[in-house]
Amino acid sequence: MRALTGLGGGGLMTMATIINSDMIPFERRGMYQALQNVLHGFGSICGASFGGVIADTIGWRWCFLLQVPISVFAFALGYLVVKDPAHTHSSMGTSMRELWEHVDLTGAVLLIVALSVQLVGLSLGGNELPWSSPYVIASLVASVVLLGIFLVVESRTKAAPIIPIRMLQGRRPIATQIANTCVGLAAYAVRIPMKLVHPN
Repeated sequence: MRALTGLGGGGLMTMATIINSDMIPFERRGMYQALQNVLHGFGSICGASFGGVIADTIGWRWCFLLQVPISVFAFALGYLVVKDPAHTHSSMGTSMRELWEHVDLTGAVLLIVALSVQLVGLSLGGNELPWSSPYVIASLVASVVLLGIFLVVESRTKAAPIIPIRMLQGRRPIATQIANTCVGLAAYAVRIPMKLVHPN
């Protein structure tokens, strides 16, 4: 159930970003992105403490049950506020076969498996198993191989790629990806020591 919740939460975050970039008019997109970032930051800061209070008072099950009315409210608010622009409708067919021809399912599966295998190796290494363990090394090597296959699939797919190769080529895209990586490293470099000092 934790895995299912994680998939749902990750899907909600991804869908919010997609809606913001595809359905919100350009002149209002900054405001929506700012609100999304504020809510995400607020949830990241207060979510663990609020969840602990709920678990200690009315029970841990309510950590999940309380998300239902919030999700219903968010769905209703999105339905009323976010309008689907008529000029953005796709020209692809409506049948399932035509739909799947435009979805990069192979790339999505490869990316998920590659990152999952990598996380297993990084989680086991230095914790449950030594870094020299064959299982840890095999997980990390398999992740690199799968990511390589993923890049090959993305460069040859006829569907809309999960990660277009052009986003990884050129000075500006590479500089942007390096900057994003540094921002992520800096954020977790601050959060992890705080959790070690204040584990609760």
